[in-house]
Amino acid sequence: MELMVTLAIAAILAGLAAPSISEFIVKNRMNGVASEFSGGILRSRNEAVSRNTCVTLCMSGTAADAAPACTVAGKNWQVGWIAFLNTTCDASRDAPAASNDLIFAKVASGGEILLDSTDDTPVRKMMFNASGAPSLPSSSNFSLLYKDEQNTYTKSYGVNICIDAQGRSRQIPSDKKCSNF
Repeated sequence: MELMVTLAIAAILAGLAAPSISEFIVKNRMNGVASEFSGGILRSRNEAVSRNTCVTLCMSGTAADAAPACTVAGKNWQVGWIAFLNTTCDASRDAPAASNDLIFAKVASGGEILLDSTDDTPVRKMMFNASGAPSLPSSSNFSLLYKDEQNTYTKSYGVNICIDAQGRSRQIPSDKKCSNF
């Protein structure tokens, strides 16, 4: 009898804790994606400045066994991204010129979290020059969403990631736009 009461109490407590645990997991995943993307921007910018050359950061939709290259479709950066040296500063370059030009590659993540470019024209590629400035529309905006914009987790934990004219990124609340925050 005592064992049954103990198990019943444990089941009730587990039932009460489950929603908090799932919310905690979603929050940590979203924070992880935002930090990873901001870190990728920072690393690309720092490589461009320290090597005194251009570095391209772009969405990568290639298979694991294919050579890394930029994708020309979509707006969800969760398909993965790559950064590579672009010594000619050619904005049309979509892949590293040599295998040792690849700086890093981030592989695709799960489909629950979307990292969307929300500009009028989706940003799939950015190039940082030797002074760290990106080739982007002013105040580019990337939104971190959980499944969609209307999801309650998105409303609670979603952020917009803004990149300014100097190539610095910052996170702002998801209901704000980069241009007026």
